Amino acid sequence: MLSSSPPCYAPVPWDDLPMQHADAPVSTVAATAVGAGEHILRVEGYSRLKTMHGSDGGYLESAVFMAAGHAWRVCCYLNGARPQDAGFVSVFLRRDDDDADADADENVVHAEYEFALVHHQGTLVKWPSHCERGTASAFDKGNSWGCPRFISKEDLKRSRFLKGDCLAVRCKVTVVQV
Repeated sequence: MLSSSPPCYAPVPWDDLPMQHADAPVSTVAATAVGAGEHILRVEGYSRLKTMHGSDGGYLESAVFMAAGHAWRVCCYLNGARPQDAGFVSVFLRRDDDDADADADENVVHAEYEFALVHHQGTLVKWPSHCERGTASAFDKGNSWGCPRFISKEDLKRSRFLKGDCLAVRCKVTVVQV
């Protein structure tokens, strides 16, 4: 009987790879971080804003901030970005540059992002469920990537991160180039 499963391959240490030609040319392709920046979005009056912007895809957005020569915004959906995310706070990073031609490949920016809740003393939360990272994603103008289920509203309500009806989320963005 034939199996439709792909074959399994065991990892081979780099030094054990067979080299047929010791003088074979080598090419290296690397992704290099070319710049980074961060921004903290403070949501003051969380309860009222959740009522005002918590349905029909309503969201809050940060002021524009710059990182690696590009403009960005943080978008925060207090009742989830999609119907299936209702009951969660969603956070997304959106590229907000004014490119002349948003469809051109040369205008695509690759960036890694990280969202983390911030303690009211200004320190970051080390709890893994409240720190989300994204790999090098392709951002066209207006394109966003993020965490549709960053934290549940119930967990947020029970936590110490919603002190004084205020929520703070830090977004760190690192632009990478191949």
